[in-house]
Amino acid sequence: MSNREEGSAISQALRLYDDQPLAVRTFVRTRNLLCPMSDVEVQVPREGRILELGCGHGLFSALMAVSSPQRSVVGVDPSSVKIGTASRMARRLRNVEFFQGSIDDVLEDGLNAIAIIDVLYLVPVEEKLRVLRRCHDLLRPEGRLILKTNDTHPVWKYRWAWFEEVLMTNLGLTMNRGSLHFIACTETTKLLLQAGFSDVKVNHLPSLLPYPHTLFSCIR
Repeated sequence: MSNREEGSAISQALRLYDDQPLAVRTFVRTRNLLCPMSDVEVQVPREGRILELGCGHGLFSALMAVSSPQRSVVGVDPSSVKIGTASRMARRLRNVEFFQGSIDDVLEDGLNAIAIIDVLYLVPVEEKLRVLRRCHDLLRPEGRLILKTNDTHPVWKYRWAWFEEVLMTNLGLTMNRGSLHFIACTETTKLLLQAGFSDVKVNHLPSLLPYPHTLFSCIR
């Protein structure tokens, strides 16, 4: 690893897990390899109160906190085990905190930004819209939603992503209450507009791995 890589924000975030069990260290490093988190992080405002919905073990929240001390980050996830891991990791950071729950348990509004990274595929379309509307209500005027998901095109990349997520949910590494609900980029854009967001920007993120990574950035 080069000196530049050793000093990068994502490397610093990963090192926060060095005292965690091997399974956790392996998971967060694999998660980083499968998702271009650094490409997503640069779209998040550099300061203000930032919520990550479905934060899991907290890697992206840690990345946001490490990248900019002017951010005050809070992560929420329904898994008590993952939140426990994230909270232990966060003892080394002053600008990030975690709690167990869902979007319905977030009582703080006036947020500067909300990040959702590879989560909405777990919920049906009608619930996606409800979640997005709730996010809209929690943001301050001109607040930003950063949504990372996988497109359904090209089909061969989508099939690979679908297979991986089926494997993850069957292994119990991802919480899932039923089938997977991937939707096309155009459908996601429509849901964001229905939820009240404007200035929806869509960016298909490059990747050496066969995943149709898609990033949505929009404003309340």
